Amino acid sequence: MFELLPLALCLLLGATSFGLALFVRQQARCLNLLAATVREERAAREEMARDLAALLDCSRTIGGRVREQAVRQKSVLDRINEIAQQVDGAPAIEHVERLMADGLGVDQIKRVCELSQGEAQLLERWKRHRSAA
Repeated sequence: MFELLPLALCLLLGATSFGLALFVRQQARCLNLLAATVREERAAREEMARDLAALLDCSRTIGGRVREQAVRQKSVLDRINEIAQQVDGAPAIEHVERLMADGLGVDQIKRVCELSQGEAQLLERWKRHRSAA
């Protein structure tokens, strides 16, 4: 019986070694899969970082353009308001007062000055108020 003991131990040791080798091989495969997944995730993260940087750069450019356009728009609106306030070198209200003093009616002034209906109604109320005073 003891004569088979070294053989049994050798077989047990061989089976354990074989099992350990299979385990190591399986773990190596798992590690390789994990390493591949990590590489893919790193590549995806780097691509997202590049995309984000491009998006931020584009956003800054658009923001700059919007600011420039706002400055230009304000300049144009200021100029339009300045022009609208002047008629023949005098403020527009003085022009309307002159037309009213010349005896033109609100409808005629509306046509001459190209006033909107609301502006004409306001002018009519103003004219009534001035004549009442």
